[in-house]
Amino acid sequence: MLLPKEKRDLKITYKRLIWFLIGVFVLDAFICFLFLTYTSLNKVLCGFIIICITSVLYLLFLFICAKIDKKKKEKLEKSGKKDPFSHN
Repeated sequence: MLLPKEKRDLKITYKRLIWFLIGVFVLDAFICFLFLTYTSLNKVLCGFIIICITSVLYLLFLFICAKIDKKKKEKLEKSGKKDPFSHN
């Protein structure tokens, strides 16, 4: 059973991941369209390039989310206020 704080964190993580996947899917579809329409690349090579681009973007996304979470935590600790959703 998940604690309320864990459930809230999981919900936020899922929401971020869904928005990331929507954005990356649109970007990947556009890049794939450009590769297949205007270049003579092999489809397998095109797929490999798309996978590499998506991997780099995901690592960047994780780094940015970690920075945002760290700043939120520091800001909350600095203000001295208690998180209203935690039961500690």
